[in-house]
Amino acid sequence: AHYFMNRIFLDENQILRNADRLAGIPGIIVHGRYDVVCPLDNATALHQRWPDSELYIIRDAGHSAHEPGNTDALIRATMEMADLIDSDDEEDKG
Repeated sequence: AHYFMNRIFLDENQILRNADRLAGIPGIIVHGRYDVVCPLDNATALHQRWPDSELYIIRDAGHSAHEPGNTDALIRATMEMADLIDSDDEEDKG
């Protein structure tokens, strides 16, 4: 509750305004279609401003990571990022 009472210690739209700083950093955004806590428009806007991102919209999920669709997508995204890091490490060694 402390974070929410302090607006997560972020200014309004701070992440979107500074999304250009993410250029060159890969990432995967996982978002449930029925998330009423964080609207889908927010994830879409971030994805549009973050050129190296992928957006997975989970059709039958909301906000909770414990929903089966979200859980599966989060595991898949984690594995994809781990593979990307491993391939970058191999290139650096090569």
